Amino acid sequence: MARLDEGLKDITVRLMHLDPPQQFTNGTRRERKTDGGFRYALTRWKKFMKAARINVRDRVHYSFDENEQVLSVELVVPYVRRSH
Repeated sequence: MARLDEGLKDITVRLMHLDPPQQFTNGTRRERKTDGGFRYALTRWKKFMKAARINVRDRVHYSFDENEQVLSVELVVPYVRRSH
């Protein structure tokens, strides 16, 4: 949705699920995939995940404003391991 294939650009990130909410600008990067093509991602991914308090397997509810290039994280639901 960010159209990063048209040119890498900074994205504003809003962490609305935190109290108080946080906002920062993050860069983007392009990496070549092993099977061809490219993948696009935020730079400093681990720092972003830590600041947003998002863990692997958490469910993240977000929205993206294409005109303003703003990614808003609205809710993070922690992963709960289910027992058999």
